[in-house]
Amino acid sequence: MKTINKLQSDVLIIGGGIGGLACAASLKEHNPELDVLVVEKNFAGYSGKANRGGGVLQYFDLNRIDPAEFAVFHANAIGAFLGDQELMMKYVSMNTEMLDKLASWGVNLPKNDDGTYHVMPTGPMTAMICVDLDITLKVRKYAEKLGVRFIDKTALAELYKDGDHISGALVYSILDGELSLINAKRIVLATGSQNYRIGSMWSSGRGDGIAAAYRAGAAMRNAEFGNFAQLAKVKSHNEIVFGENFMYNAKNEFITKNFREFRETDINSNAIREWYTQMTAGNGPIHLDFGPQGGDDGALERLWNRPYGHKFRVLNDESGNAVDTDLEICPMFIGEQSPIMVGHDMQTTIPGLYAVGDCCYSGSGLAGAVPAPPGRNRGSGILNAVFDALVCGEAIGTQKIEASFGAISDAAVEKDVNALFAPLDKADGVSPVKVIEFVQKAMAPVELSVWMHKDRMDKAMGFVNEAKKLVPQMKAKDWHELLNCREAEAMVLSAEMHYKASEMRKESRGWFLREDYPEMDNKNWLKWIIVENKGGDMTLSTMDVPIAGWPAQPQN
Repeated sequence: MKTINKLQSDVLIIGGGIGGLACAASLKEHNPELDVLVVEKNFAGYSGKANRGGGVLQYFDLNRIDPAEFAVFHANAIGAFLGDQELMMKYVSMNTEMLDKLASWGVNLPKNDDGTYHVMPTGPMTAMICVDLDITLKVRKYAEKLGVRFIDKTALAELYKDGDHISGALVYSILDGELSLINAKRIVLATGSQNYRIGSMWSSGRGDGIAAAYRAGAAMRNAEFGNFAQLAKVKSHNEIVFGENFMYNAKNEFITKNFREFRETDINSNAIREWYTQMTAGNGPIHLDFGPQGGDDGALERLWNRPYGHKFRVLNDESGNAVDTDLEICPMFIGEQSPIMVGHDMQTTIPGLYAVGDCCYSGSGLAGAVPAPPGRNRGSGILNAVFDALVCGEAIGTQKIEASFGAISDAAVEKDVNALFAPLDKADGVSPVKVIEFVQKAMAPVELSVWMHKDRMDKAMGFVNEAKKLVPQMKAKDWHELLNCREAEAMVLSAEMHYKASEMRKESRGWFLREDYPEMDNKNWLKWIIVENKGGDMTLSTMDVPIAGWPAQPQN
């Protein structure tokens, strides 16, 4: 067997985006004696999505908004009663604490002259505050000062258990393939969502942590809510936030009125359905008309002082993308599948294994019947990662952690190393790009993945099954292509989970739309769908949403 470095850490965090970095900082604040190691396949501080251009945080004025009141609003207007209202109330109540914590870590948050945060309203009960795009660099720097260790350019291969408890992880360098087996008493996954490599801003979410957790036996929840799509300009692919409010067809008919009666917090899936039905009726192309108010891609940079983010905007302008004035639009599939199931302390169903941020947002139940982030609440993505991180950091940091490390089977490691390097050992085979293309054929067309029907889902599953057949045939010519093979395999798994769970849910609820089951069915489907790996088979079951006693109750 190949040489393997043997390492140990009290807490291993896999993923160096905002969730992983904030968790590392929180852990060290709660227990400075803990040995905390962050492993990141890119470079911690530059990885993830928090530094990719959005840069907004959700804001609640806790002087006038009661957390229970927001939970009621969210359940009725967004989450469609499928969300964990208890967790939502905790998230809202910690809003000021989270912002203050980020500021104490050196993150640039704009304030007014009187010291209050400079916020912009975004909905009937919400607002947002901008954050500069060096947020992750600031938090890494702070975590390093606390003694957190980092290993960059190193990817997760497999997770290990000693009995039922997590005991370690196999990782490998994407530069030279160097292997390390890390024995850990606690592991935190902060590896991001599954976004199928379609939208460029979101393409870092490749689902490898989701796949590793699934293989280890962790339960998944709400896998069917991983089909987020956003309107974008056809020519430049630039996202148009809130563009659904200004949609017109080729006859210059205002079509926004066909799918909503009032301005909502963010895009809903009915806007995607309307685009599709207008196009199939021959009324395309669809365009935006902002009217006298106009549209402005650079508004955030002028509203808030973001010197680091301003550089990002300038670079984007120089590429020619941001100066696209053609307002023809189409849906751009993003994904945001985040199904690792966690409890209120962010622990998965495997003792000792936790998850934070985009890999478990839907799995936490926080978002309800909507892909997340942004969960139809702008700024909830970054802030949810910070919320998870603080909750997880406190949960682990205040525990009495055992003195000894769990065992890892040598036979299991040898088997996994051979499987990991198998694509490099092939004389010929299939490029991972081919596998990815089949998955994208299944997920990208919104009439398959967003506006769903059994017949169209069967077509999509045909593409997924073709991709699944090719997975064992993948060949890699170098270490980076080996990573592509692993990520392609994770994409196949995520797409399979999405369509199997979507076929099982025979209703329409929140973002989730089925043409063949157009009504919300609280009698039969006020349930979470749970996906698990049992002996290599993907099994699906349901769990009743424990809604009794929560502030918001469905009317039927």
